[in-house]
Amino acid sequence: MTDKNRVYFFIAAALSLLIPVPGRLSFAIVILLLFNVQMAAVTLCFHGINALGLKSVRNVLLVLSLIFLTVLYKQFLIAFCPIIALTLGFCLYLPALSTVAIDFFFEKREEKLFVHLMDSMQKSIQITAAALLYFLIREVVGYGTVSFPGMGKIIVFHLPFAVFGRGGVFFATMPGNFALIAVALSAFVFVRKKFAIVRNAKSARKNSENEK
Repeated sequence: MTDKNRVYFFIAAALSLLIPVPGRLSFAIVILLLFNVQMAAVTLCFHGINALGLKSVRNVLLVLSLIFLTVLYKQFLIAFCPIIALTLGFCLYLPALSTVAIDFFFEKREEKLFVHLMDSMQKSIQITAAALLYFLIREVVGYGTVSFPGMGKIIVFHLPFAVFGRGGVFFATMPGNFALIAVALSAFVFVRKKFAIVRNAKSARKNSENEK
């Protein structure tokens, strides 16, 4: 996979997690923790299945492992904080459907377990960091709060200021979510183009110097 494709691969994976989840950091923490657990577990299952010579049924076993992990995680979440489990509902199954997880079903990976595990976790950590920052900004702008999952409840810290006042609630809604994502993607594309121009200029200058 080229670097360019990898970037858009990350974006697609992140969007599958960002769009449907309510705009609270506490919900994002729960979802992204599941996402990272699944990435690590599926990587281990991937190599375990190959070691057992079950490549012909690998995709089926990977799907079953993802479903099992999600159901098990949901049961722990119900015991830990039923409010979050009830609010997220079907969203808990989104990490299993993200393109990073689905990557396992289409790529042939021949690396050793440790190398593959580090690569998988690097992907998931990058997406996790970006998603956490996004949800933090969204909650601060939308509600003027910062929330964390707690035992049987959501712990909410109210900030002494409101970025946009009552109008900021818009950014916590689904339309506001799409607006923020559109702005973020536009900024990303703009910055990426600027860096590409700088790289091309340096490359052209270097080639001209070599020709002289």
